Amino acid sequence: MKKLSLMLVFAFASVAVFAQGPGGNRGGRVVEGKRTERVEAFRVGYYTQQLNLTVEESKAFWPIFNEFQDKMQALRKSERRLNEEGAELSDKELEEAINQRFDLRQKQLDLEKEYYQKFKTVLPIKKVAQLPRVEREFRTELLKKMKDRAGNPDRPGRPERPPHPRGGE
Repeated sequence: MKKLSLMLVFAFASVAVFAQGPGGNRGGRVVEGKRTERVEAFRVGYYTQQLNLTVEESKAFWPIFNEFQDKMQALRKSERRLNEEGAELSDKELEEAINQRFDLRQKQLDLEKEYYQKFKTVLPIKKVAQLPRVEREFRTELLKKMKDRAGNPDRPGRPERPPHPRGGE
């Protein structure tokens, strides 16, 4: 049991270090702020546990997964920009924006297909098949944790607000 615990600690530590990259760089982007670091650490722990990743699998999986996440995030950012522009556009421009949205969604799907092929080279197919479920569950757990933290003003590390000078507000 002691050996297993030690191995799990080593696995989580090596995954966290390996996923981070040199100089706090996560796959080409700098991870900033304690909140982002906590989310990334939670993601690594959650995926590692849910997929039951070995140390070797983790070392191979996380760089590929981080690259995939970065590319998907860039596509989602482009899609958000398109959504924000909608109000000031003419009908012709709106039609073009809709088509661009379809193109972005197709790029996301193509990216998923490409990276699932890459994931298959480092993980057994049963673990690859679990990735969409693990991602959904991770997001649900993360939202739950964030709601719990937001609803708990007595949590450690959160400074207490001084009373408003005019009182009652």
